[in-house]
Amino acid sequence: MVLFDRRTELNFPSFGIEIPTFDSRKSNALSALSRNRKLKELRSRWLVEGFEDIYTLDDLLRVNTKDYASGFYDSRAERRLISAFELVNSDGALNRWKPENARKPLRELVPRLLKMEAGTYRASKIALDRGFCHYLGGGAHHGHRDFGHGFCPLNDTALAVCKLQAEGAVNRVWVIDLDAHKGDGTAAIFADREEVTTLSIHMARGWPIDGSLPKNHPSWIPSDIDVPIESGEEKWYLQRLEDAYRKLESASKPDLAIVLAGADPWENDALTSTKLINLSFEEITQRDRLTYLFLEHAGVPSLWLTAGGYGREAWKIHASFLEWVLRRRLD
Repeated sequence: MVLFDRRTELNFPSFGIEIPTFDSRKSNALSALSRNRKLKELRSRWLVEGFEDIYTLDDLLRVNTKDYASGFYDSRAERRLISAFELVNSDGALNRWKPENARKPLRELVPRLLKMEAGTYRASKIALDRGFCHYLGGGAHHGHRDFGHGFCPLNDTALAVCKLQAEGAVNRVWVIDLDAHKGDGTAAIFADREEVTTLSIHMARGWPIDGSLPKNHPSWIPSDIDVPIESGEEKWYLQRLEDAYRKLESASKPDLAIVLAGADPWENDALTSTKLINLSFEEITQRDRLTYLFLEHAGVPSLWLTAGGYGREAWKIHASFLEWVLRRRLD
């Protein structure tokens, strides 16, 4: 199943934000699937359009501190966004933000954000019911308990897991993070939670663990399984990922796996901070199929999130994987 809701589109340009991630990544992937004649005919069997969930303060309090969480529902909301999206540098200069070009005040981004994040919870429920769901959204893995950075004010994976656990829908969860950047927020939030096993394969020296943060910063907290890839080591990426999955097999079988299928390790990604890893389209394709087949063989329901992906071409990564997996599941 694929979950998509246009109301979750953040539409950064309308707020004067110039981060090179585009809502078209999701809508273009969906359009590409619809151009496949077989998938178009079976659209009602694989597409869920829209959901009504939106995160409340009580939802955030399962993960975030009271002070940080409540700030999204009062006058501090704009400051939360400016900080997490890194719109103002330490010297006060604006960074990838031109408020004079904004058509909407920044605070109006909050309800869109809370809905987009809640989509991960809704997609988790679909995955538990159907065995697989790909949410065209989510993957904000740099959100921590009491701060956000790296374009991630909140951590939708952690919020979904904690809500599902509170409901008794899941106990054990694997989080498999394939984004170019380390899943630092997820690792920190679940560091002391034995029922959640985190795996992150990422740039060895890229943001956020690139030396710019002090050694006591929570971004340095390790995942349960970390697979750092140095620039130039891309030829060993798939083997190291396969080795990591063998380690993961030793952990207790989970009720759900959440996969952050970031497109940003791709060599054509447009974000400067991803340039220390450059996988080909074929390697990304093998990465996703390896992961899907590993979870299928293990009999673990999986939720996939779009996570990182920058530039006008990133949608091709998701469309390629989804065309393959949907045809496999519908045959």
